[in-house]
Amino acid sequence: MTGGSGAAPIGGLEAELAQRSAAEGRMATSLVELERHPGHALLSTGRLTGLTQREWARASADLASLWQDFDTYRQVLAAARHALTRGPDDPELHRLLREPSIEVGRAVVERRLTGTVERVDTITLAELAERMEAAFDRVHDLFVTSHDLHETFLAAVGPLAERLRAARQLAADLEDTRVAELTTRVEELTARCTTDPLSLAGAPPDAAIAELGARVDTLTADLAGTAAARNSWDDRLAGVGDAIAEVEAARAAAEQLRLRAQDLVLTAPLDPPPDRAAALRGVHSALLDGRLPSRRTWPARARALADLEAQVAAAAAEVRRAHALADGLLERRTELRGRFEAYRAKAGRLGISERPDLLALDADVRRLLWSRPADLAAATRALVSYQQLLATGGSSTGRTA
Repeated sequence: MTGGSGAAPIGGLEAELAQRSAAEGRMATSLVELERHPGHALLSTGRLTGLTQREWARASADLASLWQDFDTYRQVLAAARHALTRGPDDPELHRLLREPSIEVGRAVVERRLTGTVERVDTITLAELAERMEAAFDRVHDLFVTSHDLHETFLAAVGPLAERLRAARQLAADLEDTRVAELTTRVEELTARCTTDPLSLAGAPPDAAIAELGARVDTLTADLAGTAAARNSWDDRLAGVGDAIAEVEAARAAAEQLRLRAQDLVLTAPLDPPPDRAAALRGVHSALLDGRLPSRRTWPARARALADLEAQVAAAAAEVRRAHALADGLLERRTELRGRFEAYRAKAGRLGISERPDLLALDADVRRLLWSRPADLAAATRALVSYQQLLATGGSSTGRTA
């Protein structure tokens, strides 16, 4: 507020009165602008809590006192202008402008039989202006701080509110009620930060906004998935049906391979791949015909379809593992046979294939790998021995493969 605070201006009383009168107009403008400040509307029109409520109680008292002091200031100046009409040297003019002529308080200091003795506190016009300036600064600072903190919060929560609004629209379309709890949380946070903006200075709601934002984004993604499931329901159900048929075919192939592996390779009994097709087809048929009373809403139906797709994928993975296990045994048998033939060819090139020790191992390996079932573990050990003898024989003849 631009007032006439501080020491008395240098010059005569008439000049000082002119300066004080000019300051009077600036004070009036500043006070009107102060009450038009958006921080004043924020604090004076809404319900306040916490620190903001306590600070506004003090500031509102300051604001009321400001207007009272301004009225006193105007009355003193009006009286001074009237005194000036009697001349610039009028004692009343000096008293009003320079002396502590303004009563600001009374207190009883003694009670007597004949009455009470009061202490009257007075200040000068300059001191009144200084008091108003200090009160103006306190109120203005509170308005600015509260408004800035509130605007910063709104800027941070605004995008979250927009995403939540979009999620609510999508949820209403899908009859999904999960968005209600998030809406309540955001509304509670907004109410708290609006009723006590000063609390944001010491405890910014960044973490709460980030946490709620992550939850809104997760829910939005889930709702989008539900909407996608609804929009592609028939195609996805058909795809699941095809996938179940593929699992059935793959399981039949894996079972045949398992039986072949157990016939050709000596191994512990191989577990047959689980037969889950019947159960999967049951769920698929129920979804196809809408025979699941507990899954009539789109969110529930989408979750049921996603669960079924996951179960089909897990069943396919089980079949693949069973197929890979049996196939691995047969491939190992083929690999060992190929390695043995390579060793025998090398023995022939070295001219030691008819050595008794190699012939004995040759017979063992053939028996182990070409019998049913083939003992892969024993054949592997025999091949290692054959390779060692081959290496020794090759070095003793001085030939190379």
